[in-house]
Order: sequence, then C-alpha cells, then structure tokens
Amino acid sequence: MAEFDATLAAPTWTRIQAETGARRRRWRHAFPLVLLATVTAALLLFIVPRPPATSGPTPKGSALAQIICRRGDRAFVVGAGDEVAPGDALRFLPLPIWPEARFVQVGSVDGTGAYAPFYPPSDDGVSVALPAPGAPLPGSIRLDDAPGPERLFVVLSATPLATREVGRAALAHAAGAERVDRIGGTPVVSAWIILRKRGGTPGAL
Repeated sequence: MAEFDATLAAPTWTRIQAETGARRRRWRHAFPLVLLATVTAALLLFIVPRPPATSGPTPKGSALAQIICRRGDRAFVVGAGDEVAPGDALRFLPLPIWPEARFVQVGSVDGTGAYAPFYPPSDDGVSVALPAPGAPLPGSIRLDDAPGPERLFVVLSATPLATREVGRAALAHAAGAERVDRIGGTPVVSAWIILRKRGGTPGAL
C-alpha cells in the first residue's frame, strides 16, 4: 500500500482550502444578484399581461373546411381566390380547428346577393352534426349558373343553430367578408371562402 506523502498533502490541501474559500466569496457576492433575478422573474409572471386562453375564435381568414371540386372526371382541392364553374360539384371536409365544435353550417352568398344554404339544404333547418375527424360532409353541392363570386360561409358551433339566423348573419357580413363571432347569442367560429366563378355576369352586394 502506498504511503501518503505529507510533503505533497500539505500544500495540496492549502490550495484546495484557498480555492474553496474563493468560491464561497464569489457565491456570497453573486447570491444577491441570483436572488434578485429569481424574484424579478417570479413577479413578471404576475405583472406581465398574458392573453386569455380561448378555445373559440380563430385568426381571420383561417379555413374551417377543405373543399374538393369535381369537374367532369377531374377532382382537385380549391381554396380562396380559386375559380369554380357552373356544374362543378363541391365536397366539404371540415378541419379540426375548434375542439368544442359539434355542429357545422355551410352556405353561400352569390353575386346576386342571395344566400343559399348547403348544409343543411333548407331555410327552416338547423346545423348538421360534424362528421368523424377526417371525413367529409355527406354528398356534394352542384353549383348553378348564378353569377359569382361564390362567398362560402362556414360556421362551427357547440350547439345547433337555426339556418335562418345563419343566413341573416351571412348577408349582413358578406360584403366585407367579416368574421362573425356570435349568431343568435351563441358563440361561433366562422370563416369565409371566396371563390371566383366562371360564367355569368359578376354581381355586387
């Protein structure tokens, strides 16, 4: 067993003590600064205003549904600003934008300023239930020869809405494609998808 060399141990231990003392002195000087930074950060959590959490409204212009257009033997995805034509068949695939949504309505304000409900297809109906995630709404909508553009109005809600109320909200906000946050006193998430339409005479609201 090797012997411990006291001639090396003494200066080594002295150096360790000196380094430890220096570290302690540095920590004593740094501790108030660390404490101040910690307290300041904690206060900021309460002082700095944070936007309230919400599961409702989405940014203006966000799409709430993907649109699949079938024209003859061709099918393609259409988006805002794309062109559709009389006879096109449109299918709607709701997107998982709002977790609380259970119902959807889709309608359109055409170039004449008339509102046509698509889902449900009648003025005296109510919102239809959302399909399973990733599934489209049943059936398709075939566009007529009314002038464009087609201003598609998509509304998500947690409870069913009367089609007439949705139609009134659509007509009131179609000119500016303004987002609607409440219909009949019920919170909703809504969006406009404006499609140019081939054929007919362009109308104005």
